[in-house]
Amino acid sequence: MILSEKFDLKDQILPYILDPDHPNDWGRILDLRSNPQVTVSDTIHSQVEDLIKGNHPEEQLSKAQLQEMTAKFFENKDSDKYGCWVYYPWKYTLVHLLPEKEFIRVRTLRNNYKITPSEQEELSKKIVGIVGLSVGQSVALAMALERSCGEMRLADFDTLELSNLNRIKAGVTSLGMEKLVIAAREISEIDPFLKLTLFREGINEYNVDAFIHEGGKLDLLIDECDSFDIKILLREKSRENRVPVMMDTSDRGMLDVERFDLEENRPIFHGYLGEVDIQTLKNLSNTQRIAFGLKITGLDTLSPRMKASLLEVGQSITSWPQLASGVFLGGASVAHVGRKLLLGELIQSGRYYVDLDELIPAESEEFRLDISPAFQLEDGLLIPNGVMPSSYFPSKSELMEMVEAANMAPSGGNMQPWMWVYDRKGVLHLFHDQARSHSLLDYKGTGSLISFGAALENLRLKSAALGIETEEAFQINSFGENLIASIRFLSKVPHSIPVPFSELTEGIGMRCTNRKNAKRRLLSPEHFSDIQEMLSGSDLILKHIDDQSKLDQLAAIVGGMDRMRLFHHQGLVDFIKEVRWNDREAKETRDGIDIATLELSGTERAAMGLLRDPATVKFFRKFLMGYGLTKISKDTITTASAMFVLGATSYSPQSFLEAGKVLQRIWIWANQQGLSFQPVTASLFIFHQVLREKNHGFTLEEEKTILQLKESLDFLFNKEQKFQEIFMFRLNFADGPSMRAYRREVSDTLKFLD
Repeated sequence: MILSEKFDLKDQILPYILDPDHPNDWGRILDLRSNPQVTVSDTIHSQVEDLIKGNHPEEQLSKAQLQEMTAKFFENKDSDKYGCWVYYPWKYTLVHLLPEKEFIRVRTLRNNYKITPSEQEELSKKIVGIVGLSVGQSVALAMALERSCGEMRLADFDTLELSNLNRIKAGVTSLGMEKLVIAAREISEIDPFLKLTLFREGINEYNVDAFIHEGGKLDLLIDECDSFDIKILLREKSRENRVPVMMDTSDRGMLDVERFDLEENRPIFHGYLGEVDIQTLKNLSNTQRIAFGLKITGLDTLSPRMKASLLEVGQSITSWPQLASGVFLGGASVAHVGRKLLLGELIQSGRYYVDLDELIPAESEEFRLDISPAFQLEDGLLIPNGVMPSSYFPSKSELMEMVEAANMAPSGGNMQPWMWVYDRKGVLHLFHDQARSHSLLDYKGTGSLISFGAALENLRLKSAALGIETEEAFQINSFGENLIASIRFLSKVPHSIPVPFSELTEGIGMRCTNRKNAKRRLLSPEHFSDIQEMLSGSDLILKHIDDQSKLDQLAAIVGGMDRMRLFHHQGLVDFIKEVRWNDREAKETRDGIDIATLELSGTERAAMGLLRDPATVKFFRKFLMGYGLTKISKDTITTASAMFVLGATSYSPQSFLEAGKVLQRIWIWANQQGLSFQPVTASLFIFHQVLREKNHGFTLEEEKTILQLKESLDFLFNKEQKFQEIFMFRLNFADGPSMRAYRREVSDTLKFLD
């Protein structure tokens, strides 16, 4: 016999249940039994023995007794025609089974009394829909094994890929097969009488009503699909039709229950999502899906390993990870809670966790971060005696105006580490509030010295605009000293005083960091000439690159160093302390980096938030991960019109102060020209520390990586090692920033000595 003559083998998804009392079916059974292609499994006598044992639970029947009772059972029956025969075309296998009622009874005997017979009967009337058969496969199998329903509606359009085999119960012989087909076949091999309704095209806006209603309304919908537009559609339709929804995330055993059957106005996803347009959620990239998913799950609820993994999406991995253990745990959780819900137990809406790492913790080295706020500079300031008194004593309002302009200068992490002291002799002194700026990126106070140079340049320009002649003296001689400079006021005239670069004065207030990435445009020769003019009167050296291939090389260097910074204990502490994660924090402190100024996409902002968990950073440091941290830097560099490095021939406090002055001029000039300016200098401070300090806080492996990256940087800017790199920055053309950083009040930074 050619099998296709008797059976339609085109769609071999569900088995054929053949009734031996039906003449046509009996003919098919005989044909199959005689066909050498078909494997015949006939264990009907053994199954009847199980049935007899189930009917006599109070007796301990011996094998001989069972055989005798089975023989008696078939005295007046043709064993070949008892029950039914089930043909599985995809396996070319014919199986002889008990009749449906007896089959179900025997198959579920071991459920008693965790599921009572009356509960089993009630469950047989329930209809469960499962959307998504990666995680959903484990749910479907668990519910099929327990027989938690009488009908299961399965929906998925996807096919099995090799990368699915870490969590889906299938083998390499099934690669390329529909996930729905794999699940349906396995369920029907467990229980051919369990009704399966299949939606091979998945769920969409055209068939979702049929999925929920056709053939009877669903009693429970289980959502395990990946598409957020479909997730929302399923919940909106379930709420409309009063159908409860459950979802497992396979991380920390998180289980969502939404009782739309009891709460008709309940917000979807417990309200975490807010208002959203379904159309905007179609065709999202993996990274966009992660950002959106984090709105639903939240950051704090994820396991450290999941957080670390999400940082790698789009870098070293293509999508979020799932493990078989987590998927199977989720299947068990949904099957258990879903059964209780279907039986009428009051399962409340909410988010629940079965976190095995919390239940069975493994001992490990504790990783703590001290992110307590810094202290202010103490009052015991040493005012220098050798400074001559000022000839002109500015009014308080004039001082406030000059210091306000000075305080508009940039500073590392926007920590504004300055303290201005106006003494009895009319001299204004600039002190370093070292507690505010202590960080990995303020090695020897060099980052702050650049800020002080910029502040002094602002003060020089503003005082001249007010008609006040000043004299500035650097007081710092060695790194680490907190007295930076003293300013004497010599005279006051009723008009502005012409000083070099006075045309920049009006731009002091508009100077800002702009981290927006725009379509790349090159600078003109005139731009480069004007920038070099800002170095007049200094011994500093300015180098630049604007070749795309070199920018790509630099992006790898800067991204790698950003990763190294967050591997460093102090570097991570600094990062968490300097970021202001919402507008309230930014307004309260008026310092630090307002996250709104970082111009991050939703995905990038989510990635930043992951770094707040030290356990996450500990994990990717241990396994040399963290490549996802480099993407933001890459976009910054590769969209630049040009990247610049400012250097000096000597490594001294005076060189850093002078560099700050020059940088402030370039920065203001750039903003006046419609160019955006962004510091990209963190790597330089780390290079200096690793090259100059033995105990720098990095591991030997990390040190090796850092030195390799330094060599790459030298190749781009400083092949002959003729200068010390002090500052690196980006110029590009972009719209104005979405947000400007807040500033401390002048009164908080200016002290008057009585």
